This record gives sequence, C-alpha cells and structure tokens, in this order.
Amino acid sequence: MATIEIYTRPGCGYCSHARHLLHSKGLPFVEYDVYQNPQQVYALRGRTDKRTYPQIFINDLSVGGFEELLALEKENRLPVNDRLEPYKTG
Repeated sequence: MATIEIYTRPGCGYCSHARHLLHSKGLPFVEYDVYQNPQQVYALRGRTDKRTYPQIFINDLSVGGFEELLALEKENRLPVNDRLEPYKTG
C-alpha cells in the first residue's frame, strides 16, 4: 500500500475534506497536526515551499492540497496498491 501523509491544522475546512476523502476510499494515512506538533512545520518546510494546508504526500511525492487530491480521485489516480502515477501539472 502507498504511504500517504497529510499535514493539517485545526479549523481547516480543506483538511477536513481531505481526511474525509481518504477515509471514504479506505486509504490509510498518517496525519501531522502542525499546531499539536509544531516541529512538523519544520519537517514540512523541508519537503515543500507551499504554505497552505493541507499538504499531502503520497510515497514521498508532494501531491499538493485538497484540490490536487480531488483531481487525482476524479482521474482514478489515487493509490490502490504500491504503485502511484505521480500527479503532474500542466
């Protein structure tokens, strides 16, 4: 199974939508709440320059936020096993 990580913050509607989408697809994920664990902000900054939440990674590849996750779902590109075609822009 693919490794999915999601960086979130409290009160973030898009974070809630991302969690709900992943749960609805039965996809396990690791969540890092940057308010509960401020050190995760530094870990996130080492992985991406993006400053919005959520920030989602699949198999260590930056997917982006909820809208990018939703695009993967609409394109049937969410992981179903150990393989994932990386999300490509443009």
